[in-house]
Amino acid sequence: MASLSPYLRLYAKRLKRLPLTIALRNLISWQPSDTWVEGYTVVIACMNDLDAVAVANLRSCALLHHDRLHQIILVFDCLRDDISENVRSAAHEISREIPVELIGYSERQFRVAKGINWGWVYSWLSWCLGIAHSRTRAVILHDLDAMPLAPSLFENLYDNWLEMKADFCGIRRYKGNGVPEELGLVATFEMVLDAGFVRRNCRPFDLFNKLELASGRVVDFDTTLYVQLPPATRAVRSIDETDLLHPSRLICQYTDLVSGRSDFTGQDHGLFMLIYFLFLGGHSEPLHSAALRLTEEGCRKIPLFGKEFSIDGITPMSWAWTEKQIRRAEQFYFGKTRPEVERYLTGIITRAGAHRTVGVETGPFAVAAY
Repeated sequence: MASLSPYLRLYAKRLKRLPLTIALRNLISWQPSDTWVEGYTVVIACMNDLDAVAVANLRSCALLHHDRLHQIILVFDCLRDDISENVRSAAHEISREIPVELIGYSERQFRVAKGINWGWVYSWLSWCLGIAHSRTRAVILHDLDAMPLAPSLFENLYDNWLEMKADFCGIRRYKGNGVPEELGLVATFEMVLDAGFVRRNCRPFDLFNKLELASGRVVDFDTTLYVQLPPATRAVRSIDETDLLHPSRLICQYTDLVSGRSDFTGQDHGLFMLIYFLFLGGHSEPLHSAALRLTEEGCRKIPLFGKEFSIDGITPMSWAWTEKQIRRAEQFYFGKTRPEVERYLTGIITRAGAHRTVGVETGPFAVAAY
């Protein structure tokens, strides 16, 4: 295909993706609205198999300032009746202060998404369902594996959107997948989008990955990127690293593990953060098991979800980062590191060695050892 013109390469790739296009293009619809409620909506695309992480995230969001938060919408990759009781219980508890809506797929949506079984389909469909159900123009797309650590995070994101008046307002420019930086597109996570603009000017399928030509190359625009092109407007205002705990590629690593695609031998990864997130959501066994295994001499693998992952490729810097982020979260949520988590961190601290920063680093991003 290298000898073909860019146009022929584009058409060839589109032809290969045609069955996916046919399956998805009418899977969901929405209507524009002339009546919007003041404030903002937080939408989280959730995995029912990681219901404990959804519970952890929901409880974390509930700790934030929420003066203008209209609703939190959790969209699950399953039928609504199959959403776990743990999630329902947490949503009921939090709904005493913040309205929480749980959404599942229709039977057709579930069947099609499961048949394709591609993470980008699930995230696209869940975000679109959240946007379709929003009664506010401002919609914050909040990642399942991103735990807020700043009391005013969502309120500040909403203020930025109000001030900059952009259709898509994010915290970082998108990089990767061949998308030219000069396009100035906005990364999806913690993005505030204008649901009025999106539902008036776009079909849900327009938000799905799109193959287009850019700078003479075939580019696969990731979810929500294509609809950011003109006439849409974009703006970026970054946040501090202390505002959000968001490990890179954590959900992808989880799916690689449970599918058997990788046991992470020789690779750096963040699965110890996933174990902590599960513990935050009430699933404690993986943390207790890992804490014991990490204290064993010669330990090289950790059990998780019926699989085992290797730890031989994790660098001392990554071990140190893991301790720092877990302690930062513990101190924000609970005021100090709880005993069970302290035991979990023992083996992590040993492997960080001289690279440990907790209690050593100074400055605004330092974390104390308590």
